Amino acid sequence: MWNPATREFRSLPPAPIEIEAFFPNHDHQFGLGFDLLTQDFKVVWIRVFWDEPGQGANNRVYAYVYSSCNNSWKHLTPEFPPSSTLSAPLDATYLNGVYYGLSMGLDDIYTIHSFDMGSEQFGEMQVPDIPSEHWGKLTLHGGSLAILTGDPGKPMTSIYDVWVMKQGGNWSKVLTLQPHIDAHWPYNIWDNDKMVFEITETSQLVLYNPETRQVTDLGFQLDLIFSGCWVFNYKESLVPIKRGNETQGEDNAVEQIEHYFYTIPMDEDLRV
Repeated sequence: MWNPATREFRSLPPAPIEIEAFFPNHDHQFGLGFDLLTQDFKVVWIRVFWDEPGQGANNRVYAYVYSSCNNSWKHLTPEFPPSSTLSAPLDATYLNGVYYGLSMGLDDIYTIHSFDMGSEQFGEMQVPDIPSEHWGKLTLHGGSLAILTGDPGKPMTSIYDVWVMKQGGNWSKVLTLQPHIDAHWPYNIWDNDKMVFEITETSQLVLYNPETRQVTDLGFQLDLIFSGCWVFNYKESLVPIKRGNETQGEDNAVEQIEHYFYTIPMDEDLRV
């Protein structure tokens, strides 16, 4: 856990997950949030294991929540079916004490599951009417929960819709755009009406303005080997992530994080 505003870095203890050896596949989601009542940073971790896609009988769902105050994990019982496929969000989808995640069932229908950081309870919400052949990704838009949808089969002529959740849980379509750029993949919404894309051929990050059709190179070249990149809306917090007499890492948080990513084991096919 890293707070760039305070330069604090904290290693989380391993979660006590006992994984059966016969599960070859899994999905997982992390959600970082803040308990407003206890001033406690929390991390919810959901993992779904399965034998074959589409089979629900032998699937297993594990859910744990980490508390920075206690520096420990607690086992939870999620209330969504183990046959769900978890979908990674485009952004850190924590809002007003609640973390939101997206999953898809065997019927190819999306569902939003929520996790209240205070009560540590799971909930469920419906999504807008998304065609079954389209993909959906959760993000934030103007301080509200939003979902970006698109057609996966048309990388150069894709039409993207942005839906925003209003009060009462109702959804409203606020933006539709069709970027006239080379083959690309969306990374996030920027400034409510602009989009950040990766140009597939060059691995460049660009900012697209649908009103002017202007494409701005953000000057960031993705690594063609690792191709790991996220674009988040960042909101500063001065609440400490450490407690008591903890001092480890306060002066070299950036160095520790860089060291962590440099030491991640790679598959043999990715080694150079």
